[in-house]
Amino acid sequence: MSKTCCLDGPGLAERLIRLLYPEKCVFCGALLNDAARIGACEPCLAVLPRYGRGFEPMPRIPWIDGLFASFAYGDAIERAIHAMKFFGRPRVAETLAFLLWEEMMKQPVIPDFDLIVPVPMHWRKRMSRGYNQSERIGNALGGIMGVPVERALVKTRHTKPQSLSSREERLVNLENSIDVRDPSAVSGLSVLLVDDVATTGATLGACARALRGAGVSWVFAAVIAIA
Repeated sequence: MSKTCCLDGPGLAERLIRLLYPEKCVFCGALLNDAARIGACEPCLAVLPRYGRGFEPMPRIPWIDGLFASFAYGDAIERAIHAMKFFGRPRVAETLAFLLWEEMMKQPVIPDFDLIVPVPMHWRKRMSRGYNQSERIGNALGGIMGVPVERALVKTRHTKPQSLSSREERLVNLENSIDVRDPSAVSGLSVLLVDDVATTGATLGACARALRGAGVSWVFAAVIAIA
């Protein structure tokens, strides 16, 4: 896997927009220089709770070959993710995706991925929010890494929020709710499944199981934070 990054600084148009609407740190809200490449200030970057365990095996998620998490969930990371998900700030995903890539590139061994697949969102929830934050993260990460991104998974059934359920309830909640759009598009490939947060791993496991059933050879997962 190449460790080069294609993320450039803001262009002229973006810098002009920032004169009117200054860029702020996604973690603390501090104003950033109009030439800042990502939406995070140096003091915050220095103290973020990095997870640092690489692509580790996850016995509780049997369908996944390894899970990578950038940070431990809480405090500043939690605020940034909540801003992205619940307060209409989808562009936060671009900064979080860059930080995910940056942490991943610190690892001595990185699997080769043929495809990045975001965790899906049911169309009703997507309509309500206006976007799928996992897709935003996946698209940004794919652009940085030069790996194609495919909306290969579909959420076929609307389920109650996973955060309100125990692990056992989550597993039942997700049963038969995720499917692969076109198995021929993923069969035989190595996939990086992308989401914002891993808690029990139930959602990642359901997605990975569907991908395996469609003939995917390897399923790795990457998240911004792990609870």
